[in-house]
Amino acid sequence: MTIEELKQKQVFKPSITEEHAISFLKNVEFDNVKSIGISTAGYFEGYWAELGKNVTATTLDAKGMEYTKHLLKEIKNLEFGIEDVTQDMPEQNNTYDVVYSRLCLHYISDLELKKALSECYRVLKKGGHIIVVVKSINDWTAKTDGAFYEAETGYTYTPSIKRYSKVSRRLHSLNSINQAMRSAGFTVSSSNELTETIYEDYERTIIEKPDATVIEVYASK
Repeated sequence: MTIEELKQKQVFKPSITEEHAISFLKNVEFDNVKSIGISTAGYFEGYWAELGKNVTATTLDAKGMEYTKHLLKEIKNLEFGIEDVTQDMPEQNNTYDVVYSRLCLHYISDLELKKALSECYRVLKKGGHIIVVVKSINDWTAKTDGAFYEAETGYTYTPSIKRYSKVSRRLHSLNSINQAMRSAGFTVSSSNELTETIYEDYERTIIEKPDATVIEVYASK
């Protein structure tokens, strides 16, 4: 099936931040994109691959990756891989025109984020673009019973949310994520905090309520 057919079948769910990224990239010349975390079960990745862009999509979720590989099996120009973004990336310097990561980098600590963004900077071409979306410190989860912030790692712990496999997230402020991007060498062109409907499961069948508060950052090398 084509991406549009899958969208019509509601396999892919609407995402404000993803549509923002797609709209932005429509005005950018690029050939190669790396997507860290596989966004919305593969819509972003499939959209650009179907248009002839070379897309590398990575995640730590092996089951999720296989789901997306099967879903997009008719789409060419897609390469999938298991990757821990806190480790060295296998690509050479200056490989990609675009690096994209939606709702992935808030799973790692401040120290790990420094390493991940350093690697993103290394594999991005000069003049290339990076788009990052993370959960905000103003997200509803930070206000749940027993939630607390750990200064050493930057994590916010949410022990009362039992459905999460991991009780910690690095919830960001506009200042913290912008500073992390700039410290890695990126030039931040815009950042914005907004609310967005997200899903509890990888397949995007169970809506997380209430809506999430997220931050989207656009930057370049």
